[in-house]
Amino acid sequence: MDGAFIYARNLSIFPRINRVGHKAKAEPRESEVNIEADAFSHFKHLLLPITDRNPYLSEGTRQAAATTAALAKKNGAEITVVVIDEKQKESLPEHETQLASVRWHLSESGFKEFKLLERLGEGSRPTAIIGEVADDLNLDLVVMSMEAIHSKHVDANLLAEFIPCPVLLLPL
Repeated sequence: MDGAFIYARNLSIFPRINRVGHKAKAEPRESEVNIEADAFSHFKHLLLPITDRNPYLSEGTRQAAATTAALAKKNGAEITVVVIDEKQKESLPEHETQLASVRWHLSESGFKEFKLLERLGEGSRPTAIIGEVADDLNLDLVVMSMEAIHSKHVDANLLAEFIPCPVLLLPL
């Protein structure tokens, strides 16, 4: 029985010399390290779109607000928040509460001053509005949660095609 096993091993398509393991470690070059460290440093104007109706902000929107504030604070960037809803302001009873929540979450992250745009009751799709705002204001980065895509408020295909700057989609 042992002879059959040895014989089968010798028929392997991998010669014995290939079984020797070699370990190699690649050290990043100085220029590669700098590129990684500066990956977000050229973003000087960030957009935080708010597409959900939760007056206290959904978990995904709170995460996007915290991430936007952290990136802006680290890189000395400006933040523009755009609140998007298909309904008119008058038909959104908790709209002021939602705006107060946005202010509170950004101020908790160290941002007391930011631009606030309201795009309410326009009949345009949120993705189109995000694209228009990003283009009109020459923004560098859009930060949002995947929650907006999962909830069908934002179309990921249109987002990828029409947003003129990078988009950072945060997982839930």
